[in-house]
Amino acid sequence: MISSVLVAATAMGLVITTASYASASTSHGFMIHADGSTAGEVWFNSGLHAQHHGHPEHGFNSFTIKDLFCGDGWGIGVEWQLSDQKFSHRGTADCEPVEVNYETGQASTIIIQFNWRPFMWAVDGLHDPEYGDWQSDWMGSNSTEGDTDLFSRTTVYNDRLGDDNSSHTFTASMFPTVQARAIGAVATPSMWRDLQERTPFPPELTAGQRDSMYKQLWCHAEFGRVPAAGGPTWDIESARPNISWWDVVFKIRQHGCNW
Repeated sequence: MISSVLVAATAMGLVITTASYASASTSHGFMIHADGSTAGEVWFNSGLHAQHHGHPEHGFNSFTIKDLFCGDGWGIGVEWQLSDQKFSHRGTADCEPVEVNYETGQASTIIIQFNWRPFMWAVDGLHDPEYGDWQSDWMGSNSTEGDTDLFSRTTVYNDRLGDDNSSHTFTASMFPTVQARAIGAVATPSMWRDLQERTPFPPELTAGQRDSMYKQLWCHAEFGRVPAAGGPTWDIESARPNISWWDVVFKIRQHGCNW
């Protein structure tokens, strides 16, 4: 949804692109001049979402800030509220540079819902900042510690299934150790416990969603033990259907572990 009309441009400039939905984002917002031209765009990349969608350069829990109207005298930034604190970052100064990625560095061991909004600020300092609409997202969790020899890192974050903007999911990504790959599916109960102790799931998940994620983890541990087959991470998503154990075990060739 495009933000409301906010402020008139102080000078005509160059519109460098047409505003569009960012393919790697889990949430995003626009800044619009009073004449209808798009001043800039900001999107948030929760956790490892951007990496899984082909944009590893965006980093972990990052904002991507883009100036879409050069020469208007306005820069683009982002403001967010996390717990009881407020933060902000001025990403561009009238297309200097045009686009930046900013990692918040605020991951904890618990995934946290937070609010953020884009803003535009006058480079000459003669006008107050103007703000866009508030957006809601999740600051992905991250852990490289804990008493386990099964994972070197675990993380839970907001994600999308494919490129469908309406299909959001919670993803848990695990970096299995050599020992975890060697043990395989027999260690699923221990891996499931260690995952949730290190980086707990959101309380919103239903019993059916958790059951599906458990089955996905078992599937990865059983059939994706070799990195060439299962990749560097084992990823389980809450939005995937809770299929039967029979289907998990005996229809692997049809659906893989991401059914």
